[in-house]
Amino acid sequence: MKIEGKTAIITGASSGFGKALAWRLAGKGGHVVLGDLSAKAGSALKDEINAKYPGHAIFQVCDVASKKDQENLFALAKNQFRSVDIVVNNAGIGENTAFGTDATDSWLPVLRIDLEAVILGTRLALAEMQKSATGGVILNTASLAGLVPVEFQPVYAAAKAGVVNFTKSLTNWKKKGIRVVAICPGFTQTGIIDAGRAAFGDAFYKFVGPQLIPIDLVIDAFVRAIEDDSLTGVAIRITKERGIQVLDQAARL
Repeated sequence: MKIEGKTAIITGASSGFGKALAWRLAGKGGHVVLGDLSAKAGSALKDEINAKYPGHAIFQVCDVASKKDQENLFALAKNQFRSVDIVVNNAGIGENTAFGTDATDSWLPVLRIDLEAVILGTRLALAEMQKSATGGVILNTASLAGLVPVEFQPVYAAAKAGVVNFTKSLTNWKKKGIRVVAICPGFTQTGIIDAGRAAFGDAFYKFVGPQLIPIDLVIDAFVRAIEDDSLTGVAIRITKERGIQVLDQAARL
């Protein structure tokens, strides 16, 4: 899909991958609909993008755990730009309490945000894109943690593994012109890494630090997934050692 003139909804848009991708898509002539919990950061990003690319960005506060908020974000995109061509289910949180040592249910929001909200956003995107003669592209932000065990964040790893297999299970939507791809970055300097360091200490950062990859490399993978019409139902892995790799689909039952 050519990005110029297309409309992209991005959740978790005010920082990390979402922010960097919004800038990249706007720079390629796309319109970006920014959704984020932070009104201040989201509005600031919208203004910054529009200062360089006038009329290319709009923002609305969005809690992805809320069906109503996600529906409102889609409605805003349709009202402002008349189409929804690309949806990036990117909002996510880390697991910042050692599993099994906390008596609270602090792990539940990880599943709600990192898995359930992705499923909801994908469902809304499929419903909208079916109405279009040109279909669309859905990108689900997963993680390397969705491909390998992560003992210090088991619930986060479970959620991201769910995103990967959920995405792979939607391959047949290509028959309706809709492609779905999971993006699986390795450790990247984002807010989730910062939160992990704060929660688990320097030992955490000593482990991930040598493996950190440039955020621009991850954004290259997002853009490739949008522009390469052959990609659907696959996971794209991004690591420092091997760069961007499209992983083969799992065998069908």
